[in-house]
Amino acid sequence: MTRIVSRSDALARGTSDAELQRYCRTRAWRRLRPGRFVSRTQFDSLTTEEKHRVIAEAVFDATTSPDAVVSHVSAAVFHGLDVWNADLSRVHITRNRARGGGRSSAVRSLHASPYTDEEVTTFDGVLVTGLARTVADCARTLPFETAVCIADVAARTAGVTVEQIVAVLDSCPNHPGNRMARKVARFMDGRSESVGESRTRVLLHHLGHTPQLQVPITDSRGFVGRVDFDLPEIETVLEFDGKVKYGRYVPEGRSAADVVWEEKRREDRIRATGRQVVRIAWADLDRPQLVDRMILDAAERARNRK
Repeated sequence: MTRIVSRSDALARGTSDAELQRYCRTRAWRRLRPGRFVSRTQFDSLTTEEKHRVIAEAVFDATTSPDAVVSHVSAAVFHGLDVWNADLSRVHITRNRARGGGRSSAVRSLHASPYTDEEVTTFDGVLVTGLARTVADCARTLPFETAVCIADVAARTAGVTVEQIVAVLDSCPNHPGNRMARKVARFMDGRSESVGESRTRVLLHHLGHTPQLQVPITDSRGFVGRVDFDLPEIETVLEFDGKVKYGRYVPEGRSAADVVWEEKRREDRIRATGRQVVRIAWADLDRPQLVDRMILDAAERARNRK
């Protein structure tokens, strides 16, 4: 656990201000904000999300307002949600008031929005918005794709429901971000098993497709496998290959070549049912025209089989 050292604690233990300055100047310590320090070695070993949480703890500790809670994407980090592509340059703090959140700074973004006691939880003494409120706040303020990724993780790992998100939005009906947040709530789906699958679902939506998720495929020999996305109207299934299937997740006693071979046999059996198979990787998610072409080509092959 990364320990935050306050100036008052350091002085009480005999460290002078001059020594504190020297520690920061020699890069032994990192100043998180005025009066809050951490070992640079410890801090540099953390992930981006872990660093954000440490900074958020320091910012919250230094916040004097009794109605302040960590919120938005900062709260999502505390809840362990995947915050792909979200801006973590500032810590988000919400105060329990209708307006006048206060001044933001280079490290802190202040919001003013009423909340109830039921919408707040605690992590190691830090007050944080609860899961449904956090997802709703992210859906109100983040781009649709990023918000969907966060909402899907909350639905999959914690059972957050559309109804819970909508209830949070209804409690503050005039919030300017509610319209977008309702779109996120209606679109969220806990069957998306990764950020890559969530992004793929958003991409398919923009391309005009409404896929069925995690669909079991069978043939005359029985169960073939479960596909990420099924597009039955064009007899095509789509698989997202961002799961490191052929490396890190190779079962003990098997080789990557074994896994690749079994995947090929699985795909052959899927094609034998009359379906076409489209595989996309992470890099393809930023090339919607390519993915659209791949799907159209697969649909054409399916039609030509008849």
